[in-house]
This record gives sequence, C-alpha cells and structure tokens, in this order.
Amino acid sequence: MNIYFAPIKYFLNDVAGFNSPNGCPLLTFTGIPCPFCGTGRVFSCITDLYLLKSFYYNPLGLLFYIIFGFSLGVILVLSIKKKKVVLKKPAIRLWYIPVLFLVIMWVLNILYGHHY
Repeated sequence: MNIYFAPIKYFLNDVAGFNSPNGCPLLTFTGIPCPFCGTGRVFSCITDLYLLKSFYYNPLGLLFYIIFGFSLGVILVLSIKKKKVVLKKPAIRLWYIPVLFLVIMWVLNILYGHHY
C-alpha cells in the first residue's frame, strides 16, 4: 500500500470547500480530466507491479513514466560526464513531439481513462 500527499486535493477540499475526490482542479470544475489525471494512481500501480491495471487509470501513464525515467537517466549520465547538448535550430522542432504526446495522452484519458 502506498501513501501519497496530495496538496491540491487538500486545498480544494479543506481550504476552498469544494468536494474534490481526486484533487484535479480541471476535473473538479469542468468534469474534463487533464492529461495527467490518474498518473499518481498509475505510479502506485507500477510500484505494486500491476502494469495492466495502470492502463485503466491513464492509458498512456505507463509510457509517460518510461519516457520520463529515460530522460532523467540521460540527463544524469550527461551531467556526470560533464557533456553539454546544444540543439541547432532545426532540432528545436523536436519540442513538437512531447506536445503531440501530451495531446494524444489527453484525448485518450478523456475517452478511456478512469473518472469519478
């Protein structure tokens, strides 16, 4: 069993007086989940080794954590080796990939993700 602290849920429920079962302001006020709704529960499922169950909460959450972990590992290795990555002007377009991933993650979470 994992225990997490959710400051936004605390703020919405106790300070602001809203009834928020999950702590996501977008889902609480509009009924539309944000792209990251359910990623905390996905992380809990990953740590408990329930990988298939993680797709129930956020369909691309597992892939998000894999990409995030890989990126963090690359940054760590580059910083240990004191290497510097300089992107040329055409490489700046690589930022479209995470934005596209975020939009796909949001659409799949709206269509297939777990909501209250």
